[in-house]
Amino acid sequence: MDIEGHQFGQRRPPLSVTIKSILSRYPDGLIFKEIIQNADDAGARVVRFYLDHRQHGRSSLVHPDVARFQGPALLAYNDAQFRDEDWEGIQNLQLSNKAENPFKVGKFGIGFNSVYHITDDDG
Repeated sequence: MDIEGHQFGQRRPPLSVTIKSILSRYPDGLIFKEIIQNADDAGARVVRFYLDHRQHGRSSLVHPDVARFQGPALLAYNDAQFRDEDWEGIQNLQLSNKAENPFKVGKFGIGFNSVYHITDDDG
């Protein structure tokens, strides 16, 4: 919108600022709970967590800056099928695709973002 030579419009903050804001209002001790709730919402019957203490090689990395991500790692597994709507849901910060479903626990669009308390890489 142009008003007397000045552009106006709401601006989105950078992603890092949005995530930092979510985390400042969200306790860091609930990561396992959130991952279990997501698995339950997806219909999982099994949820497992693995702590992998291995350190992986660093000689064939795409960039030296990713060397710090070569281990150890916390892995979360569940036996539910990951659907297209789940993929969309975890990409929408603070917008839940479960909000209208009374049988789903995760309704606020922030649960998965709890993983950023322990990593800055959601992959």
